[in-house]
Amino acid sequence: MPIEKVIEGCRYRNRKAQMQLYDLFYKMVYNCCHRILLQSTEAEDAMQETFIKAFNKIDTINGAPPEAWLKRIAINTSIDMLKHKHTLAIELSDNLEYLCGGSATEELEDEEEIALKVEQVKKAIAQLPDIHRIILTLHLLEGYDYCEIAEILNIKESSARTQFTRARQKLIELLKMTNICG
Repeated sequence: MPIEKVIEGCRYRNRKAQMQLYDLFYKMVYNCCHRILLQSTEAEDAMQETFIKAFNKIDTINGAPPEAWLKRIAINTSIDMLKHKHTLAIELSDNLEYLCGGSATEELEDEEEIALKVEQVKKAIAQLPDIHRIILTLHLLEGYDYCEIAEILNIKESSARTQFTRARQKLIELLKMTNICG
């Protein structure tokens, strides 16, 4: 069934259509939530809350791609949960080379060494203040630009840029202390 029909069915609270929407996007929503929240159980809770909100506010989709619309709800839901629980973790293995300037991954020889480096990056990220971890997640992992981040976090675009720069620099410093970044 085309996505437009699924959305239309959700507007009429058709359970079958809601289940189809869930089946299409639950992995994406879960992964988005998991990148922001530390525990998988919290990510699952955020995913479920995201779909509840989506079904209740299906009329706000207004022609937007369902993926982007659901991702925005998932991010906001995760951030709301974070504000209450003060926990956050993100995976940054794909961006280690970008953060360290290109030399960090050239020397990695095997998967065990890579896994160790990823764990060290995760630990370094866990030491960052919440706002820095959120901005790194939104920009590097979710692909949002500074304007979008500013809108999501209700801050100025210049503040989003500044916070990202500070977060990146702090993460590099932490990674240098563990010899991940040369």
